[in-house]
Amino acid sequence: MAFEKFEGSGRGGSGSTQAKVSLRKSSSVGLNSVTLQEFFEEDDEGVVMYYDDDENRVGMEPVKDVDEPGAYTLTRSDSGGSISPGSFLKKHGLVPDRTMQFEPSVVDVKQNLSLVAFTAGKSEDFIGFYGSGDDD
Repeated sequence: MAFEKFEGSGRGGSGSTQAKVSLRKSSSVGLNSVTLQEFFEEDDEGVVMYYDDDENRVGMEPVKDVDEPGAYTLTRSDSGGSISPGSFLKKHGLVPDRTMQFEPSVVDVKQNLSLVAFTAGKSEDFIGFYGSGDDD
């Protein structure tokens, strides 16, 4: 059997072609580069967070201005982006013991509002865990 070169880096952003949102034990939300490209505009500077208690769904509204009421700053890097909505995550019991990854989709909520959303917990949106419980 011949050796095959492994091209993936094992780091969440650069090698992945799947959109992923991560709930981190550091009370932050990670967005890989694919998620930023597919669901966010380059000039989006903030994210307004929403929660549907009945469906246990998290919704994120990309906004151009971080001064938008309720907006959290969207920080970007080469591998993706992150948001630090600690109080939001704690209020809804969404801070995991280990980083959890989910597949986001667009949900039309009302006429002028579409959200980047995923179902928290184990669901059809759950991709898996990232790292060990001691990482992050």
